[in-house]
Amino acid sequence: MKKLLMAFAVICSVSALHAEPDYYASLCAWAPGQLPMSSRSVIWGVRGTLFYGDHSYLSGLDLALGANRTREQFYGLAIAGVYNRANAAAGTQIGGANFVENEFYGLQIAKFFNYATMAEGVQIGGANIVWTDFYGTQLGRWNIVWNEMCGAQYGAWWNHAGFGYGTQWGVVNTAGYFAGLQLGLFNWADDLDGLQLGLINVVADQTLCVLPFLNIGF
Repeated sequence: MKKLLMAFAVICSVSALHAEPDYYASLCAWAPGQLPMSSRSVIWGVRGTLFYGDHSYLSGLDLALGANRTREQFYGLAIAGVYNRANAAAGTQIGGANFVENEFYGLQIAKFFNYATMAEGVQIGGANIVWTDFYGTQLGRWNIVWNEMCGAQYGAWWNHAGFGYGTQWGVVNTAGYFAGLQLGLFNWADDLDGLQLGLINVVADQTLCVLPFLNIGF
């Protein structure tokens, strides 16, 4: 939580220093059919979008029946019927899908999927994907962190972490290295420091690598 609050503060300060507002409100049909027209505009306030809105910075409330795009930093609450997209973001995204090209701090809720290159916070969606490091909680059918996951993954179908620290709870749990608890029907870790509870448990680097019901790695 401390790291999350610090990240929020950093993004706010960067926005204040480098993205002075051009406008305090925006109305968009389909960019560039929007006011203001330029995708380089900085909005502090409210953006209302019918189909597709596209600006550089936005701090505040972002509402769209269709899709929202922020080419640089977004800070605040974004709600879209189709998707929210930003280069970097802090706050809350709610939509059919949420896509952050770099760092995300906060809460993502999506019907279909959430994606961020790096994230701290909570992801709730059909599929939750983080390309590098994730710190927090993922809840969905599929939860995937390709590098380091610190926290918890709760998946209806599959949880995966490259390096996991915490808890995985799902039908299938897999990890390269895992420290903590894996709870599911099928659990796999190349290397384990912790406990596996499930129908089939595999720790690939142990001599007795496959066990039913319970496996302990150390």
